[in-house]
Amino acid sequence: MEAKISIIIPAYNVSGYLERCLDSIILQTFKEFEVILIDDGSTDNTSKICDSYAHKDNRITVIHKKNEGVSIARNTGIEHAKGEYFLFFDGDDFVDPNTCEELYSLIREKQADTILYGYHRYENGKIKETSYPIFQEGMYKEDSIIKELVPRFIGVAQEGINRWLRHEDKALYVENPALWRAMVSSKLIKENQIRFNIALKVGEDTIFISEYLSNSKRCYVHHKCYYYLVTRPTSTIYVYEKNPLEKLESKIKLIDARNVLTQKIKQKYGQDISKTWCGTVVMSDLELAFLLSKKHPEYKFLNRYQLFLKYAKHPEVKRIVKEFELKIVPSVMIIPFLLIKMKMYFLLFLCTACLQLVNFEFQRN
Repeated sequence: MEAKISIIIPAYNVSGYLERCLDSIILQTFKEFEVILIDDGSTDNTSKICDSYAHKDNRITVIHKKNEGVSIARNTGIEHAKGEYFLFFDGDDFVDPNTCEELYSLIREKQADTILYGYHRYENGKIKETSYPIFQEGMYKEDSIIKELVPRFIGVAQEGINRWLRHEDKALYVENPALWRAMVSSKLIKENQIRFNIALKVGEDTIFISEYLSNSKRCYVHHKCYYYLVTRPTSTIYVYEKNPLEKLESKIKLIDARNVLTQKIKQKYGQDISKTWCGTVVMSDLELAFLLSKKHPEYKFLNRYQLFLKYAKHPEVKRIVKEFELKIVPSVMIIPFLLIKMKMYFLLFLCTACLQLVNFEFQRN
């Protein structure tokens, strides 16, 4: 039986969750799929679970490899997948039994190359939150994809900060760029040689989905949830959020990746999307000041300040901050942005350190 859908799943040390994930796929009402399961050098029972399911169901192919991260694992899956459409799932999550049937029917009916859909955040055995796409339900074509969809995934516009300072709702909102909330075209991916950026430990989904959508001709937004995102304290993103040094390096690499993608879109469509994500760079200045000014067992205050300067004085960050048009508002929230604009980095760092002494927590929303 020829697979119409390829489900690509990287799996690293998810033995406590993988069986539920695979069971939810095997029980799909749609049968014409294959599963490319990439065991990314797991050290728990993940490898054995992968092999046991492949033995039970010949639609499941397992690739065992050394641990190199999710991007290389997914790229490996892309090279082996044969389906007309791809679904990228994570090994610790699960889906409704009608997911493949409904998405395949919809993408064919709408003659689309992409379906964007909603998801549930699942925690402690129950749905914690339900998220539908922020976009209106319906079809988006080439120009509207670039102007309406891509900007919501790639980052925050500079004007978003000014709106945030005015306390406007969802001023800094970024649509979740995770690939598990989209059915995508294998032909579009392969013809445009779209791959996950292996230099990025976090943010690889942001770049991939933004590049993919910029090449998409017809994207249908569907206001229905199929995917269950399981919250767990050992997930990659959770560990990343607790590691400010890794976050620093990732944010610098993301600037470069966004610039490369911006140039690709400009060359192909003549549209400059840089203003749609430059606000993210400015907000990261403030976010990293809070993260790095916090006490750390291995790094002293001045060491952490030097690390912060690595970002604040990055040539691209300095250029973006210089061009940022900050609108004055009667609010103390504007003070850190004024310090950033005036390059008063040490004072900013000192202020954030003092705020943390009184248990102040930086929150974007």
